[in-house]
Amino acid sequence: MAFCGDRRKWASAAGLLLCMAPPLRAQAPYVPDVTEAREAEWRKLAAASQAAYAAGKAADGVDEARKALALADELFGVDDPRSLISANDLALQLDSAGRFRGAESLFRRVFDSYLRTRGEDDPNTQLAVENLVDFYMARKRYDAAGPLADYALSTFRRTTGTASDRSRRMERIIAAMPGAQMEKSTVTPSEIVEKMSMTTKDEAAPVQP
Repeated sequence: MAFCGDRRKWASAAGLLLCMAPPLRAQAPYVPDVTEAREAEWRKLAAASQAAYAAGKAADGVDEARKALALADELFGVDDPRSLISANDLALQLDSAGRFRGAESLFRRVFDSYLRTRGEDDPNTQLAVENLVDFYMARKRYDAAGPLADYALSTFRRTTGTASDRSRRMERIIAAMPGAQMEKSTVTPSEIVEKMSMTTKDEAAPVQP
């Protein structure tokens, strides 16, 4: 899929990991020919939305991305990697189009799903949290980005090493925050999710619908 070679808020390696992730069992009843035809339809919609994004025409790919996500959720289930690919595709489209509320919800969905189903050490979970940190940093929402970045840095240091590119990048992000302190994080995944759920949109910086 074209998405696997793209890089904006989702590294090329990340897209590859998502595309290669073992699929979960489809939630919708499997009907030969019908299911296969609908999966082909999903692939076509996903490819169209990704092509629009790659061409710098994010707004043109929103409808296809929405349809692809709805179809993936129905066919595969909301936690299936194919559904999460579509959720991330739509998040990218909405973010580029300035529709930040919808983008935030989808970025959070992808992270929450991977954290819940695959755990904090899974590469997809780590890439998803990076996307979310990048999203909040771009909006200067340091109250939301800070705890996530602390958690990400702690996870990256443990799984990839303190000298890894990912650990150092997260260190730079934390250092760029107002009043940042480079201390080892003790934030747990459950605390991260709880804090995220407590951060309401009324408290967030103004965003476009």
